[in-house]
Amino acid sequence: MSAFDLIKRLEKTKTDANQGNAQAQYDLGYMHEEGRGIKQDSAKAMQWYQMAAEQGHTKAQYELGLMYAKLPANKKNEEESVKWIQMAAEGFRQAAEQGDAEAQCRLGEIYGLVKGANQNRKSKMIATALGFYSGEKEAKWFEEESARWFQMATDVFRQAAEQGDVKAQFELAGIYCWFLGGKENEEKGVQWFLKAAEQGHAEAQYELGYMYSTGWGVPWADANEALKWYEKAAEQGNSLADAQIARIYAGVDELIEPDYAKALKWYLKLAEQNDLNAQYNVGILYAKGLGTEQNLAEAKKWLKKTVASGHTDAKKALELIESFQNPQENALDEITLDSLKLVF
Repeated sequence: MSAFDLIKRLEKTKTDANQGNAQAQYDLGYMHEEGRGIKQDSAKAMQWYQMAAEQGHTKAQYELGLMYAKLPANKKNEEESVKWIQMAAEGFRQAAEQGDAEAQCRLGEIYGLVKGANQNRKSKMIATALGFYSGEKEAKWFEEESARWFQMATDVFRQAAEQGDVKAQFELAGIYCWFLGGKENEEKGVQWFLKAAEQGHAEAQYELGYMYSTGWGVPWADANEALKWYEKAAEQGNSLADAQIARIYAGVDELIEPDYAKALKWYLKLAEQNDLNAQYNVGILYAKGLGTEQNLAEAKKWLKKTVASGHTDAKKALELIESFQNPQENALDEITLDSLKLVF
C-alpha cells in the first residue's frame, strides 16, 4: 500500500469518525493506541474509544475498560474500568451466543484472564467486572468457560480460514499461538499467520516478524525473515514494525551486526511522525556519528524536540552534550560519547 493510499485511508477514517460512525471511532482509537499509521497517543485513543463505547460498540467498551485499568489506581478509574468491561462482556456474550466467532474468541480471552486476577490490574479489573471476587463462581468455572468459547471460535474460524478468509486465518492463528499454547498449537498458529500474511494482512505480517526476531514459535530466530515481514507490515503503515526494524538494525537483539545507517533511516521515519524515542535515538546517532557523520547541531535539534515533550533521557543527554562539547572542535570526548545510549 502506497503512502498516498495510507493517507487517504486515514483521512476517510477521520471523516467517518467525526461524523459519528462508531466503527470508525473505534478504528481511530485503535490506531492512536497502537501507533498504526498515526502518532501513538493514549489520551486521544481513549477519547475515540469513549465516543464509540457510548454508542454501544462492544470492542471499544472493552478497550476503554482496559485503558482505564492502566491509569493510576483510584476509585474513579477502577469504577470506569469495571463498568466498561462489564458492558463489553455482556455484549460479547450476546453476540457469542448468536454464533459470532470473534465475540466467542474475545469472551474466551476475557474469561481466561480471570486466572491472573492477582497478577496485574488488568486481570484484577476483569475479575472484578465478572464477579469473580463475589465467590459465586470458582476459578475453575472461568477456565472451563474460556476453553468452551475458544473451542467454539476455533471451529468457526477454521471453516472460514480453510476457505481462504484472511481475517479468520489471522484470528485462528492468534487462538492457537496466544491462548491454547503448546508446541503443536504454536506451529499451527504460525502456519495460519503465514497464510494470512501472504494475503497481505498487516498484523499477521507483524506477528511473523516478531516470531522470527525472537525465535518464538519458529525453529530459530532469523533476521532476514523478521525484516522481510516487518517491512511488509511497515509498507502498510504499521509504525510498530518501523520501530522493530530500527531495533534490529541498531543491533539490540543481536540478530545481525549493527547497521546504524539503516537504523537511522528507520528512526528518522518514526521521528518525523513525532515518536519521542525515535527522535531521541536520532539525536544520539548524530551525536555519536553512528550511521552518519557526527553532527552535534543536528543531534541537539532532535533532542530539543524530545525534551519539549518531557523525555527525561533526552534532557540528560542534551545537558551532557552542551556541558562537554568542545566549542572550538565541535566535538565530544570519548567518555561523554560512551555515556550516550540508545533507548528501546
